[in-house]
Amino acid sequence: MDKLILRILKLNNRLKSNRVVDICATFATARSVLVFMPYQLVDFGFARKFVPQLISSFPHAKVNFVLRKNFESLMDHKDNYGTIFVADNDVNYFGLPKKNLRQRVLATQHDIVIDLNDDFHLLSTYLCQKSKAPLKICLDHVNREPFYNFSFRSQLQRELEEKYRRLVQYLKAFVVTRAADSVSA
Repeated sequence: MDKLILRILKLNNRLKSNRVVDICATFATARSVLVFMPYQLVDFGFARKFVPQLISSFPHAKVNFVLRKNFESLMDHKDNYGTIFVADNDVNYFGLPKKNLRQRVLATQHDIVIDLNDDFHLLSTYLCQKSKAPLKICLDHVNREPFYNFSFRSQLQRELEEKYRRLVQYLKAFVVTRAADSVSA
């Protein structure tokens, strides 16, 4: 069933006109960032270590996280960010979001979407495709290629924690560099 839905999504994506994205400008002007936390508990454990650094990578943006409802107690709510929780009843039989969840996630216009799932995850990919964010970032995965316009590939493909560390370092360095460029201009 997942393969059929994936094919339909790919076809739908091909029918849309893909626009060119100025990645530098998007990073420099981002006001809202949506982050899909991993759906798997082990992956979530690695990713949550980098939440503070991810938030600090976008000092002028509101960062919202989408995560499973049963992971709520695992997030540290000291930082200033928004959360959208996904309960089991928010997802239909096909693994797609029900209307209520779509409305909660897509209610805000996000400039950047980041999917931290290491494996292909239908729910986050679908919501990413439906979002109007110009920049959509994911960890490199063959099934994600049509839906995201920025795939992060780390040379250390074995260690997920190291992938997250490098992604956050890259994002932080890129945003700092863009901010310095705009100040000197």
